[in-house]
Amino acid sequence: MIEMEQDYTPVKKEMTRRMVDLYCRDMHGTDGICPACYKRMMDTYKRLDACKFKDKGWPCDTCPGMCYSGDSLDFMQDVMEHAKRWMATHPEEAAKMMPPKDVTPGQGA
Repeated sequence: MIEMEQDYTPVKKEMTRRMVDLYCRDMHGTDGICPACYKRMMDTYKRLDACKFKDKGWPCDTCPGMCYSGDSLDFMQDVMEHAKRWMATHPEEAAKMMPPKDVTPGQGA
């Protein structure tokens, strides 16, 4: 069987958007993503588009070619930690935010 590579960028972008929306709503009291968080989310999208491992589906924090640093890294770590805490306290709502079942991080499709 031939393993086909899959670009996980659209899934990662959607999960990023959901996490940033949640973070911004809870931390900044907004109804949607504020301009500052939107700008950082677009920076994340650029990194995802340029990722040389996009066909692997790895979470960024396990990637051997980590491209985040400084404020970008701090922001995404804050967003992801907030999302983890939220999912732990809202499991039913969190289940609706999970990536599609056919996406297995670390494997091609």
